[in-house]
Amino acid sequence: MPLIDILLPTRNRVSSLIMVLSGIASQTALNRCAVIVSDQSDEEAADSRVVQSLRRVIEARNAPVAWHRRSVRKGIAEQRDFLLRQSRSPYVLYLDDDVFMEPWVVGRLVDTIIDQQCGFVGAFPTGLSFRDDVRPHQQVIEYWEGTVRPEAVDPDSPQWKRAELHRAANAYHLARALPPGDHRLYRVAWAPCCVLYDRAKLLEVGGFKFWNRLPRYHSGEEVLVQNLLMRRWGGCAILPSGTYHSEMPSTVLNDHGTVDGHALSLLPEMVERFAPETAAAPLTV
Repeated sequence: MPLIDILLPTRNRVSSLIMVLSGIASQTALNRCAVIVSDQSDEEAADSRVVQSLRRVIEARNAPVAWHRRSVRKGIAEQRDFLLRQSRSPYVLYLDDDVFMEPWVVGRLVDTIIDQQCGFVGAFPTGLSFRDDVRPHQQVIEYWEGTVRPEAVDPDSPQWKRAELHRAANAYHLARALPPGDHRLYRVAWAPCCVLYDRAKLLEVGGFKFWNRLPRYHSGEEVLVQNLLMRRWGGCAILPSGTYHSEMPSTVLNDHGTVDGHALSLLPEMVERFAPETAAAPLTV
């Protein structure tokens, strides 16, 4: 059985998907992986000859690919729930269909989560159109010293402002300031787009089964599960991340370019169910 299932939801982004598959195909740890795709595109992405070629490259490098065509759309949390139900490996990497990974990323993520025994490890992608947009006021970073530990990070708390690090190219600029060859783990409010989870721990907090309680167009599904995982096992992200954003428009928004609900509306009851001892806990320092 593979050690890692790369779970890839996609919709109407063939050009961006080609970039993503190219990054997957280049991974040095690919022989430890399987790839599971859930395609909800209007026109099936698997019909692209380039996509077909990249799938053959991935399979030739000993990573099986399972491709699911799903025409019924019920939102991104349902997509994630479906993919999780297809997985069997100890670790699952949720990879958005707009993220390119340098060849070492998957290996670094899995080595980190095994070493730290935490709930998740993220690799936040940079949109390089912001590479000259330096924002020192948003570049506050809290490095983990020693082992990653559980912590309760509540919305509207001071620690919630950690999310500002994941704007523009802030993390990219901080990574460039590290000594050559150095890499660090840092604290997050949440980590989007490229996140490796301990599958058993993710299932223990319910996975994404809550999808049917959200409106069709929603966001925040990973914010919710990561908040629960941090409370029980901790979570972190790597710097440098080695990931880059295609900067394509989102395909999970409604006709007005917004969402109709956010998964954090479920947080109080989910904390009570899955991490009640942390409901009023202070931040671990």
